[in-house]
Amino acid sequence: MTDMARQLLQELMGQYQDSGSRYTDANVCKDHLVDFCPNQLFVNTKADLGPCDLLHDDKLKEAYQKSSDRGRLGYEDAFYDRLQRLHGDLQRRVRRAMDRVTTEADEQLVNPYKEEKEEKAIIMDERIRRMLRQVEEHGEEGRVDEAIGLYIQAEKMKADLRVLKQRIDSVNPMFKNEKRLEVCDVCGAFLVPNDASKRLDAHKE
Repeated sequence: MTDMARQLLQELMGQYQDSGSRYTDANVCKDHLVDFCPNQLFVNTKADLGPCDLLHDDKLKEAYQKSSDRGRLGYEDAFYDRLQRLHGDLQRRVRRAMDRVTTEADEQLVNPYKEEKEEKAIIMDERIRRMLRQVEEHGEEGRVDEAIGLYIQAEKMKADLRVLKQRIDSVNPMFKNEKRLEVCDVCGAFLVPNDASKRLDAHKE
């Protein structure tokens, strides 16, 4: 059983079982007593805080909310301080993601094989230079037929290289109308605009 599943089960069972704890105990989540536990936000995203190791007991929450201790133990101050830190972290994450989206052309999306093409172009260019040197050597040695054969091969490879260089900066037709990645303005996650609507809705929820 995963930690998240264990925590959910613990919360469900807590409605029917007495945890044996008091809301002041160290093992009780004070954020849950005040309102909610931030660890339950952004689950399965890059901003996921992971499961909370503390006890989430709705009966203890109700008892705290009705008690005279409410607002007097510093739980609210600690809760809001944590929310402010979390908000600051998320805002920095969103700004970094926005900067990345606006400065990068999403190269892996619109031209996923650019680096591979560039490496192939370098190799082809070197082979052409080597073949032309051999053409000169064969010509000097009187091996005319071999020189002509190599020259024809080199010219054909030059033509292939020109085509390849044109393709290096060309946009894959499949992604010609592709939009840039968007950034979730809440958690900073990258979203594909035309992704399945269910997946986008699930993230926003």
